[in-house]
Amino acid sequence: MKNVTGTAFIVAEFRAEENEEAIPLYTDHVVKIWLNEETKKVASHIAQSSPAAKEMVKLRTKYFDDVLSNQILGGCKQVVILGSGLDSRAARINGEGVIYFEIDDRATLQLKEETLKANKVTANVCYLPGDYVKDGLIPLLKQSEFDFARQTYFLWEGNTTLVDKKDVIFVLEQIRDNVPNFRVSFDYMSEKVILRTTGYQDINDYIDKYESMYAPWITGFEKIATLADELHLKVIENFSTADLYAQYRPRRSLESNLFKFYFVCTLENVVGGVSQEI
Repeated sequence: MKNVTGTAFIVAEFRAEENEEAIPLYTDHVVKIWLNEETKKVASHIAQSSPAAKEMVKLRTKYFDDVLSNQILGGCKQVVILGSGLDSRAARINGEGVIYFEIDDRATLQLKEETLKANKVTANVCYLPGDYVKDGLIPLLKQSEFDFARQTYFLWEGNTTLVDKKDVIFVLEQIRDNVPNFRVSFDYMSEKVILRTTGYQDINDYIDKYESMYAPWITGFEKIATLADELHLKVIENFSTADLYAQYRPRRSLESNLFKFYFVCTLENVVGGVSQEI
């Protein structure tokens, strides 16, 4: 759990468990190619210590899957996944002419590519090894056949809480300034969680347990609309995972107060005060 590659397996295990539901929120039959008894054992240990983490992964997977599917149905042919880990969407959510660009560390992408090939899983994807903060998102994309003039959907999942706020803003600025026609979806924590000011002790205890196993959460946003306004972007959707839980799991009780402070959102570019329709 002390490195990004390791956490990718944990997230994959959490995601895979939804396949066992009687009526799953989504199906991901690709993810199993990366999993084994060892990854299952570690993920089970993490889930026991931080049970909310597993459900939050499933909720955000469902939301991002739906947004991505709608973008592709609407004609979007270019998808960029930042910090892609063991994301399987290039193999399971695709369409004619759709190409994915995935950015992550070299070891993760190499393992991913080799395993997909070994299991004869096809995906129209271009792997871009690198750090989208240190190396710069745009320079990385310029190393490929990415078309900056083409409408693009950016997916940024499970990253923003671990990245400095200035770097989160810089990534969004890079996208805004170089890709005129885009939408971007990402998840984020309320700043109250980061500052330990939610008023819920169970949230503070959860953070302490999580950070002891992985890494500190350093960035949160209190009002995503304020960030969007400052960047001249438009908020298309913004939901707490408590909202998603009520929608997706209507017959179940909320597991943790943290769901009220963990969000998913989708933003789009605004040029001359007019949003770009995708």
